[in-house]
Amino acid sequence: MIASDAAECILPASERTDGPSMRDAHCPICGQTAGLELQLRFGAKLQLPVEIDLRHCGKDNFLFVAGGRQSEYDQYYASNVNDSCHQEVAHGEVRSPISKLQCAHLVDALDQFFGPPRKVLDFGCGGASLLLELASSFPSSSFFGFEPGPAAQTASHRAKLLGLTNLTFGSLDEVSAFGPYDLVIASHVIEHVLDFDLFELLGGILTESGMLYIEVPDALQYPTQSRLEFLYYFDRLHVNHFTPQSLGRLAARYCFGYVKHFEYAFPYRDGGDYPALGMILRKGGETVDLPSPGILDSARRYIRQEKQRAEDVAKLLAGFEGVLVWGAGDNFYRSAGNGGPLGDLRNMVILDRRSCEVVAGEQTYRTMDPLSGIRGYGWPVIVTVSEGRSEISRQIADIDPDRRVLFI
Repeated sequence: MIASDAAECILPASERTDGPSMRDAHCPICGQTAGLELQLRFGAKLQLPVEIDLRHCGKDNFLFVAGGRQSEYDQYYASNVNDSCHQEVAHGEVRSPISKLQCAHLVDALDQFFGPPRKVLDFGCGGASLLLELASSFPSSSFFGFEPGPAAQTASHRAKLLGLTNLTFGSLDEVSAFGPYDLVIASHVIEHVLDFDLFELLGGILTESGMLYIEVPDALQYPTQSRLEFLYYFDRLHVNHFTPQSLGRLAARYCFGYVKHFEYAFPYRDGGDYPALGMILRKGGETVDLPSPGILDSARRYIRQEKQRAEDVAKLLAGFEGVLVWGAGDNFYRSAGNGGPLGDLRNMVILDRRSCEVVAGEQTYRTMDPLSGIRGYGWPVIVTVSEGRSEISRQIADIDPDRRVLFI
């Protein structure tokens, strides 16, 4: 490994004058203009952008979403629970098999880090699934969690159920005051962040040689770990797609040195495995460059595979007079455009208990209550919702136990 040309630290936010601007075609790591690879359009959701560009920076081996402002995303995450996967895979249990696996990989990578008592913060801890494992495994260490959204209540409830006295939750100001920390964890956070100045905040609450653990989706493995949903990995919430090279370069811009990284896969709610990349960094440590396979090749292969799969599903759906579609969220919009399986249907009725208009391309649809729609049409039901699919299947079966259900 060689010294990276990204080692020079960037100016802190307090010394810059650019302000909270919208992400554009310039790479947020190096600033160079990045090439356009994919354009996606979604429905209205709070202040999130309805149109995004997926762009590629060849210099940093990095894919990112252009569009939107950090303040808009902060508002969204403060009002939405986005940590339901642990609950679905755990089938109602307090402790998640995902986090048991994640904890084992992290502890192994940290080697003897937890020999002495440590102070650890999980920034963006969600329902605290990983913290529960760590706090249970290392009772002499102190663990803290920060979560800006509604999942913080779930986290506190779970800790009380397990009787963990070495686990504390607080606001951003509170957990900052509890520092400095020996280790800060940002697990499946950085892929959602438009403003990378978060690294400044995390560095400021670490000890002088403190460790930072970042875990993100492993973008190089998208083609090998496809999901049920069309173009699942590319949306307006996952705004950064990293290789080890790009993640290491980003961290180096904020004076974090590389220690090690690893890849693994955890069980996902659709029955497959989800690819993850974990990287351990040290504040002020040695900066290295990490040659990685090209992310653009992986992304294009994944997109080709998805479009071929969509063609196969579209051929199947063309054999029906029409379809009922349960859900009009982001998965629906991806499937209704970009060569998706819902793009050229003759007849489509969208099921939703809320009466509203859904605009997809040149078509406008008025939603129909699921009970009325399923009783009124004998067409198959296409479920585009990612979460709670078992419950949706049960509801459909309660109305018509013989109805065909497909998930996309």
